[in-house]
Formats: sequence, structure tokens, C-alpha cells
Amino acid sequence: MNSISCYKYFVWTLLLLGTLSGCNADNFPALQAGVRTPDFTAISLDGKTRSISDYQGKGLLIIFMSSWCPCSHDSIPIVNNAFQRHKNDNIEFLIVGIQEARSKFENFVTERGILFPAIYDDNKVISRSYGINAPPTMVFIGKDGIVTRVFYGNIKEKEKEFVQWVEEIV
Repeated sequence: MNSISCYKYFVWTLLLLGTLSGCNADNFPALQAGVRTPDFTAISLDGKTRSISDYQGKGLLIIFMSSWCPCSHDSIPIVNNAFQRHKNDNIEFLIVGIQEARSKFENFVTERGILFPAIYDDNKVISRSYGINAPPTMVFIGKDGIVTRVFYGNIKEKEKEFVQWVEEIV
């Protein structure tokens, strides 16, 4: 095999591995249902300080997303619809930008018309504590601060279940 053939084989192998891994980029221990939500404090894109304690007594859906992930793009309209449907209920929504530059995440939030607070995860502090390895990942948290469910993947494929999961934490 000549050097050009080796190079082509190497490139195709990398492309195949990238495709098979989906939007995966990190490897942290996964957060499980039934555990207390890890606390964090961060500044949202609108300049407000946000902490898990702010959501005490309310259901909370935390969505970890990236602009480069197609499944994140697919999930946004469904999540925005749920936010609109429940904006007067006892539930909050929070998006956390991961695995990309802050400026790209800020553009993503603006361009996709995200209606609820957004936080950028500087230095992977939040994603590490939540065991988030890839976008999109959704963490459903009950009013008692206990994780009820963690879902990784395109919510578009589980839209009926998503509606039910949101209802469970309202």
C-alpha cells in the first residue's frame, strides 16, 4: 500500500469514527436518576447569576446543547414549545452551552430563538458535575431537587415521551 492509499484509509477511518460517535466529545461519569442535583452558580447570557438553589421547590429541565450538534438543532423547537406551554407553571427551563466557544453558543441561542435562560459552561465545570458527555442531554429535576430522568439524544425521536417527562416535574 503506497503512502497516498494509507493516508486515504486513515482519513476515512477518522471520518467513520466521528460519524459513529455522534455528538460525543467527553467522558465523565453519568448522572443518574434518584440523586440530588449537583449545585452550581453561573452567570447567564443575560448577565444574571443563576444557581440551582434559585429553582428550589420548582421542577427544572436543564438542557445541555451545542451549536455544532444537529440533534441540538432538532430539539430546540420542541423544548421552546414546552417552555411556552408551561411558562406560567411551577417549572423552569435552563440551557447550558457545552463543548464550543462562548461566542458560537451565544449566536446559537440568538439564532435559534431560545426563550429561556442560557448559561455557558466555562471550563466544563457544570458538565463534569452532571456527568454530561455529549449534547443534547436533558436532565429532568423534580421540585425536591432530585433527578428524575436523564435523556441523551434527539428529543424529536421521543416527542410524546418528552411531553410526559416534562409533565412529571411540573
